[in-house]
Amino acid sequence: MNPVSGKVTIGGQPAADVLVTFTPSDSSMEAASGRTGADGTYTLTSGIQGKPGAMTGSYTVTLMQQAASAVDPEQAGYGGGSNTSAPPPAPESSIPDDWSKPVDVAAGENTIDLAVE
Repeated sequence: MNPVSGKVTIGGQPAADVLVTFTPSDSSMEAASGRTGADGTYTLTSGIQGKPGAMTGSYTVTLMQQAASAVDPEQAGYGGGSNTSAPPPAPESSIPDDWSKPVDVAAGENTIDLAVE
């Protein structure tokens, strides 16, 4: 496994709480994923056991932003009281659904920064 880390930015700003997924071109390889912190940085782990890094090879990277709801469920009346309505939908992600990027993971340490414009 090769260590892989980087930073995700959206419009030049660090992107927090983004799921970063590396899907291998070769189906015999394991996918790898990580989640960004508040500063937009991520570190990949692979497979069910969460081994650090990713295998050497070609991948397609996708991003999924976990947008936080702008409304506190407790204040909106969704916190288990008499209101049984579903909470409002989360705000739209600022990452296009079709955003992807081909990348190569090389032997050794890899820094792969990902920018969404």
